[in-house]
Amino acid sequence: MSWIATVPESEAAGLLSNIYDESRQKFGRVINLVKIQSLRPETMALGRQLYRHLMDAPGGLTRLQRVLIATVVSKTNGCLY
Repeated sequence: MSWIATVPESEAAGLLSNIYDESRQKFGRVINLVKIQSLRPETMALGRQLYRHLMDAPGGLTRLQRVLIATVVSKTNGCLY
């Protein structure tokens, strides 16, 4: 089993603390996908910004259609997220 160093919730500060809080608000906890990126919160914030831009930008697809496409692509690539 792999082991990835993470910043514990009790030690999160600044931007990372804000990101952890957003995860708790949305999911009821800090999800593993957020935790494994905790050593680079600035990079994680940029990735989240890109994701939101792709999923929420105006276009010919609904958000649900975008989520379904992302799910199929992830499954095809063997990604659990």
